[in-house]
Amino acid sequence: MFDPTAFDNLKVVVEGAVYDLDLSGEISIIDRRDLFDFAHYERTYSIEYRLQGKTSSIILELRADMGHFLAEKQGLTEKNEAGAEIVLIYKGDETILRLKEELVHAWGEDKLWEWVESHSSLHPVRVKGILSFNRVITEEMVDDILQMVSYSVETLNRLE
Repeated sequence: MFDPTAFDNLKVVVEGAVYDLDLSGEISIIDRRDLFDFAHYERTYSIEYRLQGKTSSIILELRADMGHFLAEKQGLTEKNEAGAEIVLIYKGDETILRLKEELVHAWGEDKLWEWVESHSSLHPVRVKGILSFNRVITEEMVDDILQMVSYSVETLNRLE
């Protein structure tokens, strides 16, 4: 019988939390990906959502690499832990840059942010704010994941 990994269990929690918000009409899911990179033995699950009728969106990515899987299978916890990393990517227009300080303050000063602007002659300026939490999320942190999803929607409301 298949024994799900910590990544699989965390993915189910993320997916359930986001789909519950979609079913309640609070958000709309606009994309979902479940990828496995055989060359690097990495898994990525991402789900993109936005507020109803709005243009800014968030991609919530759950990532696990070989180290996370080995930690789980062999009980290794020194460098990697069984679990995954979560990254939130805010996507939108220049409004995200104008509210950059508010987003940093909302999530806490101890987080790692990367800001990317895309300029094109064919499309308006697009901005991404990429938020990394600098820690492995384990199965014991399910409540943190649920709060993270809820808080991501709350901060998305601030952008609109």
